[in-house]
Amino acid sequence: METVKAYAKVNLTLDVLRKRADGYHDLRSIMHGIDLYETVTLEPANSIAVSCDVPLPDNSATYRAARAYMALTGLGAHIEIKKFIPDEAGLGAASANAAAVFLGMQKLYGALSTERLYALAAMIGADVPFCMTQGCALAEGIGDKLTALKRIPLDLLIVKAAKGISTKELFSSLKLPVKHPSTRAALRAVEHGDARALAKHMYNALEDCATAFVPEIRSLKERLLAQGALGATMTGSGSAVVGVFENAAAARAAAKGFSDCEFVRACRTI
Repeated sequence: METVKAYAKVNLTLDVLRKRADGYHDLRSIMHGIDLYETVTLEPANSIAVSCDVPLPDNSATYRAARAYMALTGLGAHIEIKKFIPDEAGLGAASANAAAVFLGMQKLYGALSTERLYALAAMIGADVPFCMTQGCALAEGIGDKLTALKRIPLDLLIVKAAKGISTKELFSSLKLPVKHPSTRAALRAVEHGDARALAKHMYNALEDCATAFVPEIRSLKERLLAQGALGATMTGSGSAVVGVFENAAAARAAAKGFSDCEFVRACRTI
């Protein structure tokens, strides 16, 4: 039996550059792993079975990852997921679980090379390879081209209203061009470990479109700033909003002002 932590991620910046001929969008984003995670426990088996606190569709990333591994190796697993990351939040829960499945099955069997494992992960979802490595990275292409960056310690508060956003629906309604973040300035801040400078350049080009689905995104961002956040932005395709605070105590204190939210969590980059 193997238990793997499936860590969430946040997008500190997210830019949409263009729509591709294949229907996807070219992105540019600074991503960082955080210490919010779910647990994925795997036992060797001759088939694939998944149990979870909430129902998972048959085509979920977890199922697809396990089946992809089994298709190549003939090796299965019975998988149990304990959920702590909200769905439709932009925190990468589905990708994190798929990554944990790959890592867990590899721990059980060691049947694939590292290169083959990561190639398989990229086929399941653009964020899955990042979730397997975590840390901090610049993600480009559809999110699958990763350049490792220096990790930057950040104290964060993540808040989410009740309503989530479907990534597919959001991108289907996205109109280009969009307002762009200053990714270069944010990269310089990360390189220098300057949380204050980074906070000033946090921005997500999907925010305006996402706010049409979940109007609370804008007010949550404003409330985080009013509670003392150095900067705040929506993460991923939403609908969670993340604020950077001076320290962990400030993030925990600010969390008390969001008792009306479905999800509130003070956390830290890893």
